Amino acid sequence: MTIHTKWMELMRQEAPDAFQDTLPGGNRSQATFIDGQIKLMKADSIQTWAHFIYSQFTCIVNRHFREYGCRTVVLAFDDKRFVPRAKAITQLKRRAGVEIIDFGENDVLPNEIPPWKEAIMNPHFKNKVIQLVCDSLPHLVQGATEGCKLVIDWQTIETHEYDEQGLILASTPEPASSIGEADIKFPYWMRRLQTPMLIEATDGDYIPISLGLKAVDVHHPVAILKGRRKDDSGNDSNSSHPEFIDIDTLHQCLKTAFFRASRGKGSSSHHCWEIKLFITLLGLSGTDFTRNLPLVSPVRIWASLPLVAQTFGMEGETLRIDQEQVELKFSLCVFSYAHNNNNVNDYDLLG
Repeated sequence: MTIHTKWMELMRQEAPDAFQDTLPGGNRSQATFIDGQIKLMKADSIQTWAHFIYSQFTCIVNRHFREYGCRTVVLAFDDKRFVPRAKAITQLKRRAGVEIIDFGENDVLPNEIPPWKEAIMNPHFKNKVIQLVCDSLPHLVQGATEGCKLVIDWQTIETHEYDEQGLILASTPEPASSIGEADIKFPYWMRRLQTPMLIEATDGDYIPISLGLKAVDVHHPVAILKGRRKDDSGNDSNSSHPEFIDIDTLHQCLKTAFFRASRGKGSSSHHCWEIKLFITLLGLSGTDFTRNLPLVSPVRIWASLPLVAQTFGMEGETLRIDQEQVELKFSLCVFSYAHNNNNVNDYDLLG
């Protein structure tokens, strides 16, 4: 799922301490999860396969072994066999107006990299590129020491263990987990490794996923590496420092905000109520799986948090909605909005 970008701006404003220049808890991490699907999108300046593999994968894996002291690096790709059909909506939108190259299942990669956008949207071409990475990357890694592991999770899971000289000691294949999207594979590895985790990804999806793990009692610390630090407007700053998001700190800020909004009463006492409600609110402002729903902007949702906290509640582990409150408040909101905006169309509620 892809969350509304305004949520990132709101989180920076409401939880500035969660966005840091250094890896939370020091500069070391026991394990890393890298979203390989995102790394398939390269810059135009990358014109050779060797350059592509190095800049998009090898140097990144090396950095996690060398700089962050990771013992296990998991590189995950989408397994299209198990991706839900709802994702087709997003894929069709991305392909609109793009002349995808002709490339068949049995074709081989050309010696020279073709126009990338037109090529990488061809599923057979993309599979060949991922296979090239899977075959090449384990032998190019530098900085891995004895006991370090590189795990590549695609259509199978391949674990490569290194010796004291940084050479491959053993490679072990196993069946895939039957999970489609790379980001959804993260909870599987979080539970399997049972260790603090550093995520390298640009998608905002990993924030609700990481928070959601707490709701099912997976409490190992998680930090997200998103690239260069942002300024107050959410744009890239001139700083060369990477930006890390501390999920534990972000969670504490959300707890405080929802506790205040609910006036310290009722549902705020339920286990991870604020996380479950927060993830629900993300859906109301639009994701890949909620394109057909009426949408409300994150800014409006957050400005109305006290009203929202009174409308939504928890009954045990189930999210409860006060239907009468919803109908009444929604009607009042629509009436008020229409009264203040003479020209209202279907998209006005997007904010």
